[in-house]
Amino acid sequence: MRRFILSGLLVLLFGGLDAQQPSVADTILLHEVTSYAPYKKYQAGAKMESISAEQMQFAQAGGLDNLLMRFTPIYVKSNAGGLSTIRLRGTSPNHTSVNFGGINVNSLTLGHSNMASVPSYLFDGLDLQYGSSSAVNGSGSIGGAIYLGLQNNWTDGLKLKTTITQGSFGEQLYGAKIFAGNGKFESVTRLFYFSKRNDFPFENPYTGDVENRDPVKDRQKGAAVENRGLIQELNYRFHPDEFITSAIWLEQDWHEVQPNMPTNLNLKTLEELDNQHVRIWSEYQNNKRSLNYRAGVGYVHDVQVYDSITEQRIGTDRLISELELKQDFNPGLGYKAGVKYRYIVPDVYAYSEEVIDSEQHLDAYFSAFFTAWQRLKLTLNLRQSFVTNFSVPFTPSLGAEYRLFTNETSILKLSSAIAKSFRVPTFNDRYWGTQGNPNLKAEDGMSYEAGLSYIYCDAGFQSELKLNAFYMDVKNWIEWRNFGVWQARNLMEVVSKGIELQSNTDWQLGATDLNFKLNYNFNPVEAVENISETGITHRQLIYVPKHMGNAFLMATRKQWQIYIDGTYTGSRFSDDFGHELDSYFLTNCGLLRSINYNSQQFKLSFSVQNLFDVDYQNQRYYAMPGRSFRISISSNLNIL
Repeated sequence: MRRFILSGLLVLLFGGLDAQQPSVADTILLHEVTSYAPYKKYQAGAKMESISAEQMQFAQAGGLDNLLMRFTPIYVKSNAGGLSTIRLRGTSPNHTSVNFGGINVNSLTLGHSNMASVPSYLFDGLDLQYGSSSAVNGSGSIGGAIYLGLQNNWTDGLKLKTTITQGSFGEQLYGAKIFAGNGKFESVTRLFYFSKRNDFPFENPYTGDVENRDPVKDRQKGAAVENRGLIQELNYRFHPDEFITSAIWLEQDWHEVQPNMPTNLNLKTLEELDNQHVRIWSEYQNNKRSLNYRAGVGYVHDVQVYDSITEQRIGTDRLISELELKQDFNPGLGYKAGVKYRYIVPDVYAYSEEVIDSEQHLDAYFSAFFTAWQRLKLTLNLRQSFVTNFSVPFTPSLGAEYRLFTNETSILKLSSAIAKSFRVPTFNDRYWGTQGNPNLKAEDGMSYEAGLSYIYCDAGFQSELKLNAFYMDVKNWIEWRNFGVWQARNLMEVVSKGIELQSNTDWQLGATDLNFKLNYNFNPVEAVENISETGITHRQLIYVPKHMGNAFLMATRKQWQIYIDGTYTGSRFSDDFGHELDSYFLTNCGLLRSINYNSQQFKLSFSVQNLFDVDYQNQRYYAMPGRSFRISISSNLNIL
């Protein structure tokens, strides 16, 4: 029966496509959209993807974790209580930089960002870079990078966008974006409030009753989330090629620390974490002459308080400045060079001021690109970082792209890249109480990548297919282990390798526009050397699935949109003892209706998450919600 239904769908989809004449090459839809063109220009061979605006609106309630797990082949380890960490290409959460302007927003004490507390709603776009990019982004970009995008619209008038979302288990999202300007000056205010009780029911098998092992009905406690924040942009354009942009990002993220299932059954006390962030980035660009320059300054204040114990605050302050020169001699040859400086002051109760009171980082970098015969592109990136009382390796990367074949409807392109990467140990790794290890070395990686992409475009049908293979070797991998006392050490050499397949297809079926996206990732990751006596080698690292994939299908007809997406997450080891979490497949779907009234736009949406009510664990012993529902209303108003 399933085979019959699938065959029928294929006949309907492809049988309905009218025969069309090939279009000329300049009509080919290149999915390498301009949103990440500034990053791609100097990184030939690097794999980059943009999450579409449609997909972002389907997952705007909550953080980036939901967005990444649903629409990319990236695994995010998470529970239901507000803590999510990324595993890009099998690397640790500390190996992916999250960039906002000239700021890497990752915590300097922990080394990573909580993906659940980076709000999707505030941003216009999200670009992903797979693979090492330390030569471009500096310390920590071993597995890849995330770029949070704000689009400069240079508004002329007054516009208002709003969103209200209500969902199961007490989920609420209230958001507003206010655009005001005269074409030269622009103010953009983005506000959001998100909360969730997370009091979902589940079957709890961890009762401790040895005589009756049947699961009991339970309801999650102590997993509430409440996040709020704003981004205020002030932009001024002196000339189309000369402007200044500023963004202030204020945020407070509070969540209860979700208890595991054995504890939840008889929960006695609640734990909570409160994080507050101030992030400011201001940048001046002048592209009026052949020699362009960019100057930026920033400030970041991060503080975390556990259980309202203010005496045990964990915080940092940092000042950032950057100067960059850029010149294109012609469309096929150009360079950029710059310096970036950071002054960091930690404020952590567990650090001794005699050991660390401040730290300075200075990066000098150079990038160049060269194209020939309209087919070949080469790029070179060089970076040298200097850190107070710490040795950092020189970091180069080299990339190449070659168009193997081009005609009026198709492009076939081959790419390759080799890159060195590094990560400076976190402040906690080096300075936490008596357990910090100031003798740690920088993690040091090499990555190799090859890719093949094919783009086809004809009237009514456009498709892009990408296949990438990669190999990454990371030495001096840092882990905290119990050596009588818990301490961070350079324990392992880890090899991550894999194959990634991605496709994106748009076509027309009569009056209906269809979009289908497919992602698959095969990623064996293992330690090939481990100096710890109890360390495991030649086995998949914990919380890294070998297999992961997802698919997304959306149909648009007049004012209606309907979509369905599904994500497969393979089995994962949850500890060094070989305990495995089962694989699972989650399905989501939704319906949207656009309404135009008096030249104003409104959108109503209804969605179902975990459509088939799958019982699964993403983190061992932690419950996850079953089927849930969400309804949303959004507006896009031109006031003046």
